[in-house]
Amino acid sequence: MNGDPRRGRPAVRIRMLHLGKFFGVPLYFAPSWLLIAALLTASYGPFVEQSVPGISASSAYLLAFAYTVLFAFCVLAHELGHTAVSLLLHHPVRRVVIFLLGGVSEIEREPDRPRDEFLIAVAGPLTSVLLAGLAGLGYRVTAHDSMLGVLLLLLTWANAVVVVFNVLPGLPLDGGRLVRATVWALTKSRLTGTRIGAWAGRVIAIGVLALFLVVNSAGLDVFYTLVGVALAAYLWAAAGASLKHAQVLDRVPQLELERLLRPGLLVPGDLSVDAALRRLWEGNARGLVLVDAFDRPAAIVDEARVTAVAPERRAWVPLREVARPLVDGLVLPRGLTGEQLIDAVEKTPASEYLIVDPDGAPAGILATADLAAALRA
Repeated sequence: MNGDPRRGRPAVRIRMLHLGKFFGVPLYFAPSWLLIAALLTASYGPFVEQSVPGISASSAYLLAFAYTVLFAFCVLAHELGHTAVSLLLHHPVRRVVIFLLGGVSEIEREPDRPRDEFLIAVAGPLTSVLLAGLAGLGYRVTAHDSMLGVLLLLLTWANAVVVVFNVLPGLPLDGGRLVRATVWALTKSRLTGTRIGAWAGRVIAIGVLALFLVVNSAGLDVFYTLVGVALAAYLWAAAGASLKHAQVLDRVPQLELERLLRPGLLVPGDLSVDAALRRLWEGNARGLVLVDAFDRPAAIVDEARVTAVAPERRAWVPLREVARPLVDGLVLPRGLTGEQLIDAVEKTPASEYLIVDPDGAPAGILATADLAAALRA
């Protein structure tokens, strides 16, 4: 997460354990996973000690920790199920992260067909079903009171719980994505499917919170309750975020580039910021493009960098110092549609873009602030 430059604070970066890559997708364990690892180890240590005759307390907790690590890799396998199907359907995945409350596969673009949504969503639970089945078969042929038998029993139940929890019919859970895909296919509206899935997710969040509070009243550890509250809060927030994201996506086809264009002014790069701003105001323009010696657009002025220059220094700062060279991604054709426009902006993030006519002549400037405002409207 980037820091807020307006407040002058440095970016806060959380260091995560990098496990490697899965077909080019980076895999990470977040530090918050250590909290759930400690909780599971402390919780299952006594169970292992009671289930394996003659085992020492230290060995029991060591086995409980081994279960915790293996369970984390089972969650990772669940996410890799989503990732594998996403890649097969040509939906790039930014990364996979295992954290306190589970795991997440960060798909770069939402599926554009309900079929793809359904297949990606169902892949995770099916992977966990397979793991639960394999662990269960291993448990059946292993001595039930042995260390391996107890470990397989715990992994069987853990993966079964992952399946049951994830197929609950509310976003952001896999079951919620299955609901969205089904409603989307029936109504031809992704937004309708997301609305139903998101509100179902909020109901599930309330149910999870109520369950943990009721169980805690019967004597459950306070830390478990805190985890339950965090899980409910996460589900509620993620359901709301899914709804907002769907609303934004629903507005994308309605984007009209012509209505977003700012009139631009072509100026030489050796002009001072102060002089350029005067020309901007006099010409009723809203953007500045620097031209080279042959009057060809060469750079675009960053509005944020201009405003960051102190007024008393603007007469001495050349405009080229607050401009960004016009690389390919910063020059966009005028005929882009809404979705094509979003794709182009995501490919080369910037604050301003030069829009050109089919003959290459400058047509205006697109500011991402205006694009974001149109999506929020």
